[in-house]
Amino acid sequence: MLRNVRVLFTGIVLVSVFILRSHAQETELRNTSTSARFGDRGLLSVADSASGSRIDLEQDAWSITLDGHKLRSQDAQHVQRSTGEHEVTYDFDLSPYKVRAVYQLKPGWNFVSKQVRIVASPSPKFVVEQVVAWDVKVKAEIESDYVPSVYTPQFGSTIEQSRKSLPGKDYGEFLRFADQSGALLTVQNPFLEVHRNGASVDISYAPEMEWQSSWGEFSSDLACIGTYRLTGSRNARQMVTEWHPVLEPAPNDGMDKAEVAAFTACVRASLIHPSPGPISVLVGWTLNDYQIDAGTPEGRAEYKRIIDTASELGIQTLLYAPGNSQVSERTQSVDTWSWEYVLWLGMGQQIRKNQWAPEKDPIPSSVAEMLEHAKQRHVGLLAYVYPSIPYEKDPSWIVQGGTGKDGKSFGDPHDRYATLSSRALQDYLLEKLIAFKKRTGIAGYSFDYDFLNLPGSSSYAQWYGWRRVIESLRREFPSIVIDGRQSYQLYGPWSWLAGSYPHPTGTDEQPESFKPYPDLHFDRVSADRTRFVNYWYRNYQFAPEEVIPGYATHQTERSRNVPAADGQKPHAETVYSRFRPRDWDYLGYRYSFLSSIATAGWNNVVDMIPARDPEESKHFSAADKAWIRKWLDWTVQNKQYLLHAQTILEQPAMGHVDGTSAIIGDRGFLFVFNPNYKQLPADIVLDESIGLTAGRTYVIKEIEPFAGRMLGSPQRGVWTRGDHVHLTLDGTSATVFQITPANEAAQPLVFNAAALSSDHAAAATLNGTALAVRHVSGEPGTTQTFGILLPSDTRVSSLTLNGRTQRFTQNGRYIEVAVRFAGDRFGKAQEVSLSREGNGELTGTFLVPRRIIEQLAARKRAWPIPWTKEDYESTWLAPERLLLFVQAADGKDTASVTATLDGQPISVQPAYTSSRVDAPCFVGFYADLSSIPAGVRHTIKLHISGLEPAQLQGVFFDNVEPELTESIEP
Repeated sequence: MLRNVRVLFTGIVLVSVFILRSHAQETELRNTSTSARFGDRGLLSVADSASGSRIDLEQDAWSITLDGHKLRSQDAQHVQRSTGEHEVTYDFDLSPYKVRAVYQLKPGWNFVSKQVRIVASPSPKFVVEQVVAWDVKVKAEIESDYVPSVYTPQFGSTIEQSRKSLPGKDYGEFLRFADQSGALLTVQNPFLEVHRNGASVDISYAPEMEWQSSWGEFSSDLACIGTYRLTGSRNARQMVTEWHPVLEPAPNDGMDKAEVAAFTACVRASLIHPSPGPISVLVGWTLNDYQIDAGTPEGRAEYKRIIDTASELGIQTLLYAPGNSQVSERTQSVDTWSWEYVLWLGMGQQIRKNQWAPEKDPIPSSVAEMLEHAKQRHVGLLAYVYPSIPYEKDPSWIVQGGTGKDGKSFGDPHDRYATLSSRALQDYLLEKLIAFKKRTGIAGYSFDYDFLNLPGSSSYAQWYGWRRVIESLRREFPSIVIDGRQSYQLYGPWSWLAGSYPHPTGTDEQPESFKPYPDLHFDRVSADRTRFVNYWYRNYQFAPEEVIPGYATHQTERSRNVPAADGQKPHAETVYSRFRPRDWDYLGYRYSFLSSIATAGWNNVVDMIPARDPEESKHFSAADKAWIRKWLDWTVQNKQYLLHAQTILEQPAMGHVDGTSAIIGDRGFLFVFNPNYKQLPADIVLDESIGLTAGRTYVIKEIEPFAGRMLGSPQRGVWTRGDHVHLTLDGTSATVFQITPANEAAQPLVFNAAALSSDHAAAATLNGTALAVRHVSGEPGTTQTFGILLPSDTRVSSLTLNGRTQRFTQNGRYIEVAVRFAGDRFGKAQEVSLSREGNGELTGTFLVPRRIIEQLAARKRAWPIPWTKEDYESTWLAPERLLLFVQAADGKDTASVTATLDGQPISVQPAYTSSRVDAPCFVGFYADLSSIPAGVRHTIKLHISGLEPAQLQGVFFDNVEPELTESIEP
């Protein structure tokens, strides 16, 4: 059954055949997966050939209300049906109106579309008040249904709260039948109202939008209907916020996997000129590039270093938003946050004032120089644009902030905005955007400040206007990059058909913009947020892989705390002078890149990189650059696998291990993440649940972090379809595996053995009946079982491993040997086991091996940044420190911790994901134990107040990376 679902919604149809048949009053459309029958007034049935699922309609009607006149398909006395390639058309005479309903079934579609068009009206202008795109009655009994809707868990909102607070409403309707078949009905906008009464369903929306016949026919948004076989496996109706500890299993009360797949396939089929391969974008403002003045030689030199570093990393495009004192001034900005001075490559203020025309005026030399430098480095620039800025050419499109038609307020009443409901503004923006791209040669745009709930018109009219702009821009430039920001992400998948991707992380990326997952490394916090939001994009917003946004590294802090003075209360202020150019998370960036690629490898959005600060830039190693470049290249080399990416395990949250798979047939990749500091297990089944639809036996090879390690099935080595793969994952770890058919692997194979380097890979040699295994490594202090699969069923008489004779067991061709590696265990996110005393005090002991102190010293040599006092206040900087982390879930910084080490008090500080004190960013407490004596067992005692037992996740060491050794205990 699962296999049929995958075949049905793969989104890739190699061959599609159009067939049209007429039988008296019926007409049929058919492609390779779907068939549809039509009667004298509309659709009769839709069927899926692969699964045998089908929906039969007793009624298929529509209505549309114009200027108070309700036009209904049932009221037409004369209906004329005609057919064309892939479509059936009905013309309804509702004199003095003429209305056309067009149904289509295109090659590759798993659904039928329906669109209602006003062909003739008595007035050249009219207001479209309401559209009922689906008014159907189903013949079969509906067992249950589910209505997907707007939902923003990234803000901590429930579905009910989201639907109440946001302009958007429903996305459509899923119908479920007793025979385990299902049907999707949707209309391509986020403002739907869904009503079901027994077997009758109607889906409507209220445009409240003026239309003029000079613009062409008014067409309703595309309505879609499709059918499929339900899997019985459902997501939870609502996600658990990622910063809360998960106490109960997720309920099975949401959308069926097949329902999500059906809706996503419909979205994918509607994408407008999607990119043929993965893209990469560096977001300049995450490096605080607005602080750079590109109007000066020094500023241009600094920005060229950013461009050069992006080029070295293989990043294709860069969102360019520095200041430029030659062409703009921050104090002249008219937007709410005074960012206008960085828009349109710095030309935004002059464009708004009609002082510079991209069609004809010269490009200032300071702008032209940066365009040329980027071109030489093969980096395309993206211009940052605010559509709703109050452009001064036409006062008719300007509205004041305040209370809108819906009674909700937006902005300050003194603020002015351009409303996207204005057709004149839409045309103006298109003219300027097209001219600016042609003139400058930029690679695309980043759109922000595109508010769609301004006073004076319906949110639908504004949403429709903005969709018209970006869809027209995409059709003009099919390969353009369109980076979508506020409030693009809040309006669902039909908003994203022309953009490259909606807002990464689902909201502003600043440290204070979201509640953090508790971690000392901000790159990992941002990565966990990315996987959480992309899980939402994929499973609740129906985004296909092509438009899911990546997000690697983090946005650096741009605010600082200002103490009370001169009658002002303490407050935070944005810093516009040079501030925090140094912020590279040396130990967090790999976890972050892998999180981004695993969930959104088609859109590789890269954030803070070590380019502005001269010391970070100088010491950014060739090996680190090569690692990033390798993984960005990997997305291109494996783009077809990424199109099949799906979430596995559980949603990203505290207490969970999460992951994705990207598999075609019998091969592909697994990405697995443990965002917790505590070591946790994960179980993965090798079957359709991860996308394995072919093959019988497999080899699983690790490619990150220990490239080449073969994961072995107990007593067999190779894996068989249906096997459960049991993993034990270190805290804060990201692991990547490759799955291939077992018959493609050379033998003998050594399983579970890591390699110290690519030059010292584990290998086995059989000399007669003596087996020698070399270069087997593992973490110090661990006991591991290794396996060797022989090419033939040879009885082995002796075995040496790394030169030592070992006992072993043999089962046919498979040999197993267990060894313990020399040294004391001290791994990644090493936990300090604690016991609670009668007085509530927590006590534990630990030993720090000498090699850990040496590891930190080696890191200091590799990353010799001259840290400032302010740098040390950010826990992700100065990674040569040995930090002890008291991890708190959803805690408050009003809590307190006092601690002693070997009877002496130690300093314990509150930890924040912001570089300043900001209570919502609190993640726990930390102590710097870098000076601790090595090789000695220490006793720590903690007294914690203000945290509930469930909030305390444990005490762990940070800044320690796994180490390997080939030394084996006797």
